Amino acid sequence: MHALASLARATIRRALLVPLCASLALPCAAALAAPAADTPRAQAVLPDSPTGRLAGELLRRVATDSPRAVREWVPTILSADIAAGDSAAFAALLASTARDSGGLDVFDVRTNPRQPGLLQVAVQARHGGRRGLLVLAADETHPDRLAVAELVPMDDPALYADWPAQALSQAALAQLIRAKLDQLVRTNDFSGCVSVSDGRNTIIDECRGLAERNFGTPVDSQTRFHVGSINKMFTAVAIAQLVEAGKLSWDDTLAMRVPEYPDQAMAAKITLWQLLHHTSGLGDFIVPEYFEHPERFVDPADHLDLIARQPRLGAPGEGWNYSNSGYMLLGRVIENASGEAYADYIRRHVFAPAQMNDSGFDSLDEVIPRLAVGYYRDSPFSSARKAAWFKTLYQSGPAGGGYSTNADLLRFAEALRTGKLVDPATLATMFEDAVPAGPGGYAAGFGDRLSHGRHIRGHSGGAPGTDANLAIVWETGATVALTSNQGEGQAWLFSERIADLMAMDGAGQ
Repeated sequence: MHALASLARATIRRALLVPLCASLALPCAAALAAPAADTPRAQAVLPDSPTGRLAGELLRRVATDSPRAVREWVPTILSADIAAGDSAAFAALLASTARDSGGLDVFDVRTNPRQPGLLQVAVQARHGGRRGLLVLAADETHPDRLAVAELVPMDDPALYADWPAQALSQAALAQLIRAKLDQLVRTNDFSGCVSVSDGRNTIIDECRGLAERNFGTPVDSQTRFHVGSINKMFTAVAIAQLVEAGKLSWDDTLAMRVPEYPDQAMAAKITLWQLLHHTSGLGDFIVPEYFEHPERFVDPADHLDLIARQPRLGAPGEGWNYSNSGYMLLGRVIENASGEAYADYIRRHVFAPAQMNDSGFDSLDEVIPRLAVGYYRDSPFSSARKAAWFKTLYQSGPAGGGYSTNADLLRFAEALRTGKLVDPATLATMFEDAVPAGPGGYAAGFGDRLSHGRHIRGHSGGAPGTDANLAIVWETGATVALTSNQGEGQAWLFSERIADLMAMDGAGQ
């Protein structure tokens, strides 16, 4: 699959799936095993609707046609509004599914009242038994075509079938996490680490799998992992620090702070606050042109022309659209305001005060000691893993792709909450007026949702070879970090479920 299809779609899929999971009141990995009491369970029968009929034809083709025939057919049922690269990506994904699955059986079908017209179809491969989630919606003006077409992996629903509904002691929580990690290894070949802190002490720090498969190098607590869009939190903190220092204002426009940006007319309408919240109307720089010569895109300034040429997703301030471009531009804002290169600023002002000595930014051809090799599957139903060397950004930076360890992520959470990075008043401002997104909202660089009356704040990161998440129970300081060198996947939701347990009264005592 083209690198564009693998990497750019990863963030879009997460942005799409989180609200879908919210509609079921449970993470996607668990929802089909244990529906919420107020969400009626649908029968595993496709509805007689435009989307249902398209889903049925898709499933029939996957079961009966050759991979080549599937690849050629898929674009004929996709809306003309779907970008050519995304259309080709979905066609390649369905072709791989036809090759690997032996056909797909439907075991649950859901609609989403919060997103009318959207259909969620949970499927299981006849060969190998792996599961996936189809997310489909027919085009309103051309109901014989799909306007939304996604297929993402799904963990075994049995993983959460016996998930506790009450708070656990620290010993019981550690036992649960170990058992579920072993289950993830058995059912999905999980490779990575999970760490949980109660805000004072580490409750568990467990790793499984291989950091490098050719030589069988095991993962351990010292392994560094790429963490994808978790970097966006570091970028947001840097902007907040510069606001505190009087070098920036939340309401500054992009034109004021990046006068070299080619589209100054649009830049004059976009504020830093909008860039932080993904409401700028900008989209993604991860497009085919990027991958033609990725070595040309190293520093934030190298991306300006590319970003300015991309289609806008909306007017500034009018809606939430996840934007890697917006965060790359924030990186340039940091450079102009501080006089330092982006990576140097983050090392000095975020990593150093938080004592994050194993975190950094790397390029594709750089050798980083103890950095795990990333692996991916080219379809949710493939049993083979491939190295993700050519499926990632050439240079990590403000929008994502850097590396860290669970220990460093826990240190970041502690430093953030205790005022070592920004003052409490500034931090409070960052979480004001979060934009509705998923089960909660998107604040300035952080997801923010309520669980058992407490705020869970953090960010996930996903791409080929990366599946990561940081979840902080804000009121108590309890924190869950998950890093994995396999992705994109759904293991990050495991850490959210653990955070839900830690948010309960009496948890971890």
